Amino acid sequence: MRLESLLVQSKKVMNEFRMSPFKLYMRANSYDPIGIMTKKVHKYDSGWGTMRVWAVGLTFDNKRFEEPLDRKNRRTGDQEDLIQMENQMILITARTSEDLDDDNDENFQYLIPPHQANRVKDAMDRISERDRIINDLEKKVGEISQLRDYYQREAESSGSEIRMLKAKVGHVSERLSDSEQQAYHYRTLVKKDHVSSLEEEGFMDEKMNNARNRGGFEGKDSADVILEAAKKQKGAQQQMVGLGVGTMSPEFATRADVANMERRIMEMIRNALSTTKKPSSPEEPRSESPPRADEILKMPQKRE
Repeated sequence: MRLESLLVQSKKVMNEFRMSPFKLYMRANSYDPIGIMTKKVHKYDSGWGTMRVWAVGLTFDNKRFEEPLDRKNRRTGDQEDLIQMENQMILITARTSEDLDDDNDENFQYLIPPHQANRVKDAMDRISERDRIINDLEKKVGEISQLRDYYQREAESSGSEIRMLKAKVGHVSERLSDSEQQAYHYRTLVKKDHVSSLEEEGFMDEKMNNARNRGGFEGKDSADVILEAAKKQKGAQQQMVGLGVGTMSPEFATRADVANMERRIMEMIRNALSTTKKPSSPEEPRSESPPRADEILKMPQKRE
């Protein structure tokens, strides 16, 4: 009941207080109420040579107070108003103590007007926003620096790997060049072996084709051999005459032709003699020995 009664009485008193010339006198540093200002008075200050405004009132201890509502700024020399806020019920002064002779800056706490406070608040918000953006950018810069360091390490590692691969490529290129030379050498050897194989195959084919003739030749008598050789020589001379080379005479035959023909005749005679010569038994009379090779060459040949 007392709180409700107090509330009703306070409401009635506050309404009456608003309608009165009285104001609640407060200081800006702590917003503590000092007392009730009853009026403002103007007094002449001989030291300043101007009129000054004073607040007059009662403290809550029922003591009378008088306090100037202005000051003289020592640095600027200007007269400054100490009223920071005033309405129908409140007056806030910048003076923080009751010492009226203390004009130091520490004895005054100024409040920014609402319109200036809004500008300051907006400026502080912009500063905070910029600080936040700067912090975000610094974080991004740090992340980019980390990525740069990472990619730099990767690039250095890749560079080392590339140099190693280049060295390997050079080594492989050298081995490839050596292998190509070896391959060329082996191809040459294969070709030579193939040529030798073809020659051997041709040689064997020729030996197989002439095997019957060689066997018949070895079984013939020496006279038949000589006769057949003479016929072959005659046929060769006719073929040479048909080709326009001439006969095997000193005026037409070359030294190589004569030497080749002599070698072949001697080889045929030697083969014939080695196959036809047989040892005679003691009971049988020894047959007449065949003529020697040099005697055969000296025999006169019958010309057709």
